[in-house]
Amino acid sequence: MSSQPNEIRLFLRRWLANPLRVGAIAPSSPALAKLVARNTVHSKDELVVELGAGTGTVTKALVEAGLPEERLILIELDQDMLAFLRERFPKATIIDGDASKPEEVIPAKAIGRVDTVISGIPALQFSLEKQRDFVKQCFDVMHANGQLLQYTYSLKSPLRHEALDLKGQRLGVAFANLPPAHLWGFKPHKQDQVVDAAQ
Repeated sequence: MSSQPNEIRLFLRRWLANPLRVGAIAPSSPALAKLVARNTVHSKDELVVELGAGTGTVTKALVEAGLPEERLILIELDQDMLAFLRERFPKATIIDGDASKPEEVIPAKAIGRVDTVISGIPALQFSLEKQRDFVKQCFDVMHANGQLLQYTYSLKSPLRHEALDLKGQRLGVAFANLPPAHLWGFKPHKQDQVVDAAQ
């Protein structure tokens, strides 16, 4: 069930059924997954949320980078992909829910404890107000020094970070992805104020 051919077949079947919901034309590549993992996993104790986990390509890279499955919260809406994820990552917390509303679906015990939220959902298509709500929900589930990682196939930032009062940085490009994918990292400017106050 966890083999790459099965993963690709599942992705293509779900893409043909609902291309707008899937939001990509191919599964995330190992190159993109490793790029995300390098910018996420710094210790085995981190708590990571993946929004729109899909077939679990990024999830697999996180586990291979040393993050225990038990430290993963995966959110997915597609029922076939949910079943695939549950078989592939039985120790992870896997949630059937709307990835654009993380605060509403993440377990209460995890709120305020998350280190990184990884988003593969097409946030670039959101209106500014929807981006604002999405970003607020992401940072509300994290602790004070948490980070939001968002990958995109666009050359520009996937979030209007200046309007959202975020620090945004392109962390890398996975050229081997189809199409090439850019990984961005975001943190609120208020984190600077927290660090200054602590010094």
